[in-house]
Amino acid sequence: MDPARGRGDRPEDDFESIVAGWRDEGSVPDWPGERAEPAEPTVQPGERPVHRPGPSAETEDDDHYHPPEPPPLPRPGPPAVVGGGLIGLGLVLCISPGLIGVGGSWPLPLGLVLMAAGLTWLVLRLWTGEPGDDGPDPHDDGSRL
Repeated sequence: MDPARGRGDRPEDDFESIVAGWRDEGSVPDWPGERAEPAEPTVQPGERPVHRPGPSAETEDDDHYHPPEPPPLPRPGPPAVVGGGLIGLGLVLCISPGLIGVGGSWPLPLGLVLMAAGLTWLVLRLWTGEPGDDGPDPHDDGSRL
C-alpha cells in the first residue's frame, strides 16, 4: 500500500487513518464505554467556519407531527335510540327472559320479532327517498370533500 496516502500494511492502520480523518473533521462517533471529547474543526485562514446544527430539545419536539384532536362522536338521535332499544330488548328476551321477570315459551319469539323490528327500523332510516326521486341534484352521488 501507499504510505503517502496514510494507510499502512495492516487493516488496523487503515481503520486508524479513517478515524483520524473523522477526528480532523470534528465528527467522531462514540464507541460504547468510551467518551472522547469532540475535536474542534480546523479552519484555514480566509475560510468560513461550517456550522453543523445538532439535535436540540427544541427542534426534536417541533420536528414531530402532532395530529389534531379528533372530532367528538355524534350523539345518537331519538330514532337510533328506539332502534337500538328494540334490538337490546329483543336480545334480553332471547338470552335470559328471567331478568325482566317473564317466563314461558313466548319470550323467545317476541325477542326475535323485536330484534327484527329494531334492525328494520335502523335500515329504513338509511334510505333518503324514493328510488325514482331525483331530489335537488340528480348528478349528486353523495360524496363529500
